[in-house]
Amino acid sequence: TKLMFRQDNKLSNYYKRRVLSQNPIDKHMLRFTPMTYGLIIINVLIWLIMILYLNHFSDVKLLDLGGLVHFNVVHGEWYRLITSMFLHFNFEHILMNMLSLFIFGKIVESIVGPLRMLGIYVISGLLGNFISLSFNLHTVSVGASGAIFGLIASIFAMMFVSKTYTKKTIGQMLIALLVLIVLSLFMSNINIMAHLGGFIGGVLITLIGYYFTHNRNLFWILLIILLVLFVALQVRIFTIKEENIYDKLIEDAILDYNYKEASSIVNHTIDKGYDDDRTYYLKGLITAATSSRAEGMADWERGLKNHPNSGLLNYELAIANRALDDNEKALKYVKKALTINSDDNDYKNLKKELDQSNESRN
Repeated sequence: TKLMFRQDNKLSNYYKRRVLSQNPIDKHMLRFTPMTYGLIIINVLIWLIMILYLNHFSDVKLLDLGGLVHFNVVHGEWYRLITSMFLHFNFEHILMNMLSLFIFGKIVESIVGPLRMLGIYVISGLLGNFISLSFNLHTVSVGASGAIFGLIASIFAMMFVSKTYTKKTIGQMLIALLVLIVLSLFMSNINIMAHLGGFIGGVLITLIGYYFTHNRNLFWILLIILLVLFVALQVRIFTIKEENIYDKLIEDAILDYNYKEASSIVNHTIDKGYDDDRTYYLKGLITAATSSRAEGMADWERGLKNHPNSGLLNYELAIANRALDDNEKALKYVKKALTINSDDNDYKNLKKELDQSNESRN
């Protein structure tokens, strides 16, 4: 009986401490937050579907599922700005993100409500993705990290405007943020720019929402800052030279001597209509390495039919024909390469060599 009384007393004291706690974080964590739970469920369900239908999470498969890549977005695939926020590289990636979403999502949703929390989450994630597109050209970006950093930033912005949080609460938040940053540094494929963009987005959208009812002058200033940032990012995204992500993935597979995977990506790229002259150049290299040089040259010739203004393919065919002692054909190809790009030193040097060789023979 004494033991039961002590246990009941202990349990009673525990709940008293939870109810009477002055720590606002504890209070927010105890509240029911349907939007946070809903986002977690969606992310986990997508993860489980990916496990069931994919053998491994390669960049190509993540790209096909909606991963964020500069090349695809500038070609009109804007849906990737949203879909990429619900994809994850591996178990560690989704575990860390969902734990973070559970903590910071509940706090934000408890304070501002489910719809406003969703707005902060989505807008932060979008701004994070826009900043990512402005700097990352060679990687496939996925994950909810940008949106989660926006939630963290939102909490700091709320602390700033409310001025009711204690040093202990601020310390807890700073420690949580620091731990999240340190853990992310030890994970592969972490998109720092998306984190930074999400954080900036979280601060701006929270302050814009607050000052809409408290200070219209500050509201308009912050809204203009957000719009100017958005326009500047669009200009940056569409003016930087695009890099064909598919060619990059093919090159990576070739460097790993995984010619089967490289050939599969080549065919996939051509089927999707994202091939360029470099795609066929790489296709020829793969064919030459796995079959014969003659068949590799045939791939380059097929590439020229689809991309007749390719200096690269004309140059490679010139080199290949020179190796076969067909200087006449080699000269024809290198001259075409020079008409396309007259400033290329490699093209100039090859033409000079071929001219000298023909002169010595004559």
